[in-house]
Amino acid sequence: MALAQPATSRDIPFDLLPSGHILVKATVSGIQGSFIFDTGAGITVFTKNFFDKLSQTTKEDGGYTGFRATGERLDIELYHVRNIAFGNFKKASEEVSWLDVNLGGIDGIISLKLLENQPFTIDFDKKVIRLESAGTLSAIQKKAKRIPVQLEQSREKALSIFALFKVNDTLTLQFALDSGAGKDIFRMSTRYLAKLGIDINDTLHVKKIEKRSEFNDGHMSVIYTTTLKKLAVVNTPSLSTADFPVQFVEGLIYDGIIWINWLGSSITFDLQHKRLLVQR
Repeated sequence: MALAQPATSRDIPFDLLPSGHILVKATVSGIQGSFIFDTGAGITVFTKNFFDKLSQTTKEDGGYTGFRATGERLDIELYHVRNIAFGNFKKASEEVSWLDVNLGGIDGIISLKLLENQPFTIDFDKKVIRLESAGTLSAIQKKAKRIPVQLEQSREKALSIFALFKVNDTLTLQFALDSGAGKDIFRMSTRYLAKLGIDINDTLHVKKIEKRSEFNDGHMSVIYTTTLKKLAVVNTPSLSTADFPVQFVEGLIYDGIIWINWLGSSITFDLQHKRLLVQR
């Protein structure tokens, strides 16, 4: 699949898949691959097929135990790989893992951790990830709306990003901001069903589904789907959506996890100042 040509040397082109995922090209140890850019992944993970092509990998003695948002436990090994090139962004070494999965021609997932010290913008109109400087950040903040974010650093190995949202003008909850969640995905924990007045026995308005894990056939998630009236960013209520689909997931480890595309056409990640700068 051909990606658009970059407009400037700071631009990394991507393809926006029908599923809502951001597909990018990157090279690791000189080997090019196609990856999902996933702000909810925590750690950069390759497929075993891609990882086996790499040279100069170094296995760590210790591993890492993480949890998918659904509560599914993943015990993974950790490696250092050499020379990651992501557009004009280059890093001599990065800590990664691999999973023995088939992602349909996609070679893995690039996490937010790779760019934690590099401000960047996801421009959905131009379909580029743009590397920002102090000067461009200054210009952006003059015209953008600001969303304070909270960062979860796990042992300096995994990085996730969160923000506070008001749900139906009643509950203030902290949601993970996940560019890898998929199109129109708004997930919440089932512990908020009663607080929002939702009856899972109301089969006219609530549907129950079961979804098997892509990584573990023995893990099944129970999900209740319905719609909610309103979701708005706390302190920036103009950034909102209405009558949106929601999935209430049993065992979800966060208050919620949501895709980011609806926030604006251009979203700048300035993690060092714990903020997003959003333009619509």
